[in-house]
Amino acid sequence: MARDLTPEAADQTAEAAFRRILSECLDAYDRNLERLMDSDDPEGPHKARVALRRLRSALVAFEALLDPDFSRKVGRRARHLFRILGDLRDADVLAGHQSKGPRAAAAARKAERIRTRVRARLRHGKAARFSARLVKALGGKGWRRGGRRARALAEGPAALIGGRALGDCWATCLSHGSDLGRMSDTERHEMRKDLKTLRYTVEFFGPLWPGAEQERFLSRMKDLQDELGHLNDLALLRREGADEGGRASEADEALRNASALWQGLALGPVWWHEGEGRPASA
Repeated sequence: MARDLTPEAADQTAEAAFRRILSECLDAYDRNLERLMDSDDPEGPHKARVALRRLRSALVAFEALLDPDFSRKVGRRARHLFRILGDLRDADVLAGHQSKGPRAAAAARKAERIRTRVRARLRHGKAARFSARLVKALGGKGWRRGGRRARALAEGPAALIGGRALGDCWATCLSHGSDLGRMSDTERHEMRKDLKTLRYTVEFFGPLWPGAEQERFLSRMKDLQDELGHLNDLALLRREGADEGGRASEADEALRNASALWQGLALGPVWWHEGEGRPASA
């Protein structure tokens, strides 16, 4: 997915950056919701969920600018839609990992039943109106947090709030510890979610601190998420009794790769700075 702060937008105020990032998230959500409703492509629900998670990450990153009630309501609605789509995403993962035969056919039928049910829930819940309602709310003043400090942050450079958001996300990820092998599936999944928030926050603000260190950090993070995502899929197969065997070595390799990537990230330099940035064109 494209970076949210391009070189041309690197000198935006925090409010302008928030509006721009939110618009990008909503555009992606709308495109992939339509894709889900019109086709059986599993990328539709997957990418719609990514858009909603990115939106929720933006609410966290820009929390200091946002009215708490506004942020809470939008976050709750996005989380509700995310969970509806999650049932279909899991079914698509299970169907995609089955080999040919009766088990694969049964998984495909189950995914189609869930797809039909999810589409009905989305229509009933007016999921297609989520973006329009949020855009309308942003046209008023109720979404802004009151007070001089919030106004100063909103009118100040995006790097000020971006550096703080990156620092907070990084501290949360480090709090999970360094030994992935000692974590349960659930603990690794929770860490994976926090890493996703960090990755999206890097994509939001990373171009304010351009350079090889930032690029290397993001590349390693994407690789780490791929390995953790693979581990999560294998855990789902085990829970659902759909593991056809022979995946233990696959899981061991993914865990080794993820551990090495995480240790490299955790020991690497911090390339952002709270309260300062430099133009991406520098």
